[in-house]
Amino acid sequence: MASTLPKVAHPHSSTEDVELAMADEKHDAMHVEKLDSGGGHNPQVVYGIDEAHQKKVIRKVDIRLLPMLGLMYSISLVDRTNLGLALVAGMQQDLGLAVGDRYTVIVMVFFVAYIIFEIPSNIILPKAGPANWLAFLGVGFGSVLIGMGFVKSWGMMALCRALLGVLEAGFLPGCTYLITCWYTRFEVGKRLAGFWILSVILGGFAAIFAYVLTLLKGREGLNGWQWIFIIEGTITVFVCALGWFVIVDFPAKAGSFLAPAEKKFMIDRINNDRGDAVEDQVTTRRILHHLKDWRLYFWSFNLMASTLPGYAYSYFLPVILKRGMGYTTAQSQLLSAPPYVLAAIMTFTSGYLGDKYHIRGPLIAVHQLLTAVGMLITAYGGSNGVRYFGAFLGIGFLQYCIPGVITFQANNITSHSKRAVAAATCMMGGGLGGIFASVAFKQTESPKYTTGIFVTLATSLTSILLVCIMDFHFWRCNKKARAGTHRNEGMSDWYYTY
Repeated sequence: MASTLPKVAHPHSSTEDVELAMADEKHDAMHVEKLDSGGGHNPQVVYGIDEAHQKKVIRKVDIRLLPMLGLMYSISLVDRTNLGLALVAGMQQDLGLAVGDRYTVIVMVFFVAYIIFEIPSNIILPKAGPANWLAFLGVGFGSVLIGMGFVKSWGMMALCRALLGVLEAGFLPGCTYLITCWYTRFEVGKRLAGFWILSVILGGFAAIFAYVLTLLKGREGLNGWQWIFIIEGTITVFVCALGWFVIVDFPAKAGSFLAPAEKKFMIDRINNDRGDAVEDQVTTRRILHHLKDWRLYFWSFNLMASTLPGYAYSYFLPVILKRGMGYTTAQSQLLSAPPYVLAAIMTFTSGYLGDKYHIRGPLIAVHQLLTAVGMLITAYGGSNGVRYFGAFLGIGFLQYCIPGVITFQANNITSHSKRAVAAATCMMGGGLGGIFASVAFKQTESPKYTTGIFVTLATSLTSILLVCIMDFHFWRCNKKARAGTHRNEGMSDWYYTY
């Protein structure tokens, strides 16, 4: 079967690059053989266990993997976005953050470190093992968060935020990388949505929890914002240490978790879906080879366009509610939470529909458009009620975009090495969204944030355009593949999802 593959010309000049290209063709040939002999997407493919046992195994993986990863990531997201809540709880006065752009710097340094360490962290993950690496990162950034509760200057806070960025850089790409390695392409959408929903709900109600923690103001001589960091950091350390005992490694290494027949079933079904259940070696040459794929940068931009308004709402909505709408500190923290309930509902609904109907791009484009509209209403609505409705609309439709883009990317990637690189480059775009949010939403423009609003609008519209270009590209590739003149990812009867 492998010998029937067409010869492919590669524009590689060095011997090492030629060897890499040959290795890729050999890898693709293995995929074709497995897909052709295993029936490709043939629903009649026979596994070694019956259907009832298959469902039981998938549920077993769901229960073991998704709740703990979702909880760990939710806590990490709360840790990185609680800055706005701490700001209105006294941190601005205690650390002198009203001077110049100090708050902007503290927000931004996190994302600079976050972007730099994305790919290195995802390279380490397969070597160290997901349980070891994710637990280490979680305990590490939880410890840094505790330290943030004791800083006395804005410069030390900036340093802590940079360390937080280093440690959190590999967390979301590591979690999504692991999840996408366990499920088939049209199972992963609703599972990533479910994984994300927990972070949406906990992230939203983190505002209420933060308000409760601020009531500790004066205890042990600490202000309310300090208790936010100390208590949330302690919870993070505990949960992520517990995660070390719960998280399972990749399917090919799941011998201690699954029986031999169950492990074989999980591997076979992933190979039947996309042929990459077994890890391929991650090398510098292979990484550089994968980085030549232009689509990685489209997905990265799409995620940037999703995280920019997300971080803007997390960092600046409490400020808009307090200074722009005239609510008290307590009211602004409490009113920040309810829009995330709608976000959770829309995230799961769109994740479910995407898997059921095998669509990705159009859902992302609709959510991006409604997010931009919501942001405009939040900024320029005539009354407080209308502006708060804008926050509901923006946050409610925004949150699906992040798991939606991650799923869109994961559905169209094959091989573990490329999956690791693609996840990291995609999350780098997410980090850039945080940087742009911190720069565009200028402290000097509070609470209107005119520059930030229009930067977000332009980014969302550009993202919609890129989604359209990507969908057209995948449609053309699939059309050629069905005509027999092209093989997507070197495989026969394998089609892109758009």
